[in-house]
Amino acid sequence: MFSHMHRKSRPANSFFRGLSTAVALCALVSLTNLTGCSSTPAGSAEEDLQYQLAWPAPPEEPRFVFEAELRNQSDIRDESDEDRLKRILTGHDKNSEQPVYRKPSALAARKGRLYVADPHSASIYVFDMPRRKVFQIGQREPNRTRSPISMAIDAQSRLYVLDSSAKKVMVFDSLGLFMFSVGNPGDLVKPAGVAVSRDGSRIVIVDRGSVDVDDHKVIAYAPDGKELFRIGPRGTDPGQLNIPLDATIAEDGTLHILDSGNFRIQSFDETGKFLSSFGSVGNGLGSFSRPRRITSDAEGNIYVSDASFNNVQIFTPDGSLLMWVGKAGIANLPGQYALIGAITVDETGRLYVADQYHLKVEVFRRAGTGSVTGASARAGSAGRAP
Repeated sequence: MFSHMHRKSRPANSFFRGLSTAVALCALVSLTNLTGCSSTPAGSAEEDLQYQLAWPAPPEEPRFVFEAELRNQSDIRDESDEDRLKRILTGHDKNSEQPVYRKPSALAARKGRLYVADPHSASIYVFDMPRRKVFQIGQREPNRTRSPISMAIDAQSRLYVLDSSAKKVMVFDSLGLFMFSVGNPGDLVKPAGVAVSRDGSRIVIVDRGSVDVDDHKVIAYAPDGKELFRIGPRGTDPGQLNIPLDATIAEDGTLHILDSGNFRIQSFDETGKFLSSFGSVGNGLGSFSRPRRITSDAEGNIYVSDASFNNVQIFTPDGSLLMWVGKAGIANLPGQYALIGAITVDETGRLYVADQYHLKVEVFRRAGTGSVTGASARAGSAGRAP
């Protein structure tokens, strides 16, 4: 079970203070491939034998530490002495069991629960760490999820699920019971992402639109279905979008949109008014190549996963790069990804990262906070961690 710490009041971004030296050093080491600080050059013969559990790597002060890999109930279940002895004698690796999901396309987390959306099985899997159980929600007719591709969660633990087949957002309470749905299917072409304000008063749907039409947009709704505002259409000017894929609403109410075709993050106030933007295309630190998902933490920092770099870059609200977590890798070691996608951050500051190639969801805790029991002890099986 994850041990949640009590968050103390502190200045924004205080957790990342002192990272400028680390970022500068890593920039010299790997400006092009964004693999982070590592003592082993990318592509070397020893790459498969080495792994990085702390980010940044020593001798820099770690900010995130690999904590666990969540694939099935074995990863959160207590292991009895009998099970442990049986595993040792038979050589059976519980982590080698198949994951419950087939394509982890979206993540949401709060109060020790991780939600994993899997459109291939039309399911939402819940890893309930306090109860050490894995179960499904969204399976009851007539409100069954068909193709859940994006999720968000509010301060009341209500889960907002974007179903691309139904072209609407389905809302479930903290027990997993359906409450209501939002969105007009006639307004949406190819919905891709959902975001929600902490109080649930603004539900934002990201529509990547058509290939040859300028209908790329973001629509904000009230819980009763009333449209609040729209952002778009397609273009490169401030407030215009080009293949938007995802969005997040920060603690202060600022809406950040992943404008992937323009290789930038655009920020808007609570009424949809444009505030600022940052980002550019490139293969260096702080730029984007194939940005996929976006999330934010309690301090307002912005996290962006990139399927080209196979890492998660972390920015201040104004777009200054703080650090990154992860790197490209086929060995399926902690922090190595081949097809990174969904990410989320919970109220404790834990970062969850999904990889669709390795079929895994990894958890990184902030350095110095409590760790996980059971899961972290078994995370080293099969060479995944020491």
